[in-house]
Amino acid sequence: MANFKSYLYNQYEWYRVAGSYTWTKPSDIDASKPILVHVWGAGGRGGDNHSYSPGNGGGGGGLAVKLINVGALGSTETIVIGSGSNIPSVQAGSSSFGSHCSATGGNGGSCNASNAGSNGGSSGTSNLGIGGLGIGGDVNRRGGSGGLHYYADTSNNGGGGGGSAPAPYGVSDGYNGGNGSTYAGGGGGGIGGPGMKGDYIGGSSGGSMRGAPRHSQSPSSYYTPRPGGCGLFGPGGSAGTVNLGYVTYGGSCGRNGQNGAGDFLLDANNIYLGGGGGAGGLYSMTSSQRLAVNGTSGGPGGGGGGVGKHTSTSSPPAPGHGGMLGGGGGVGDYQYAGNGGNAGGAGGVGYYTLGTLAKGGDGMVIIQYARLI
Repeated sequence: MANFKSYLYNQYEWYRVAGSYTWTKPSDIDASKPILVHVWGAGGRGGDNHSYSPGNGGGGGGLAVKLINVGALGSTETIVIGSGSNIPSVQAGSSSFGSHCSATGGNGGSCNASNAGSNGGSSGTSNLGIGGLGIGGDVNRRGGSGGLHYYADTSNNGGGGGGSAPAPYGVSDGYNGGNGSTYAGGGGGGIGGPGMKGDYIGGSSGGSMRGAPRHSQSPSSYYTPRPGGCGLFGPGGSAGTVNLGYVTYGGSCGRNGQNGAGDFLLDANNIYLGGGGGAGGLYSMTSSQRLAVNGTSGGPGGGGGGVGKHTSTSSPPAPGHGGMLGGGGGVGDYQYAGNGGNAGGAGGVGYYTLGTLAKGGDGMVIIQYARLI
């Protein structure tokens, strides 16, 4: 693996909105040092099991990291930032830096097409929600796959969480979103670990440093959501609480938790995403009382929490969205899933989408280089 920390730079540029841009080589660029380029493809859109079957999460965009000699650069280079897919049955947009390197976008949750050589170059169910791949880099990594959907019937289902994009410097591939399961969607993948499977309670999500804490999510008398995975610079999102006692009898209503904490550090020599993952959420009915706890969103590098429910009643609360490079949370029926952060895949829907399907994040390009002082 190339040593991407061999040079000391003093300039950087960051592109993160879909479109085409022109990078102009500075006249005073230090030709003794190659430039360092990171290219992430866009994240795939999650499916639903009604209009865009199946309800898998979308795949994270791929990553190419490359040191490029200044002499190999043109006076200008075209930068393309891929767009997060608008339809679950297609692949998200690719990103590129000139002809030097590129990265494909992740497949949508219902897209089974080959993605940069996946599945031997042919279409097939193993490609559903698969991540994109870096091409032409010194290091090329594949994005995490969206979690698998679960479907028993129109009221018992769960969409998969979105896959994450790979961490900076290509230290690992992206991580998968959590699978949907009984009455619940999976959590989104983070750059440090996968999302958790949903099971009555929505799956919690991976953070920038590790995956979500492993635990049994079998329903209990308390129906307690779980926190997200830890971040490099902050904790995972705290879980909300549900107290099933009535307020008039001294009980309390549901309380939503906090989003994953942590910062994004970008300068001429460093790229660190340090956020925690989001916690899972849930929905329940007790007699005539509706109790709801939203999934929480991830910080930079963290995924968003999924949402579950403990009855056959529809309309669960909102899921969490992925932070930068993180995947969005999955949900059950009649709800919208969580969006992916830049290059992260969106969550899937277990049966029927209420409103607009969640969107995978646009791709991203970061350039670091030195100018003469």
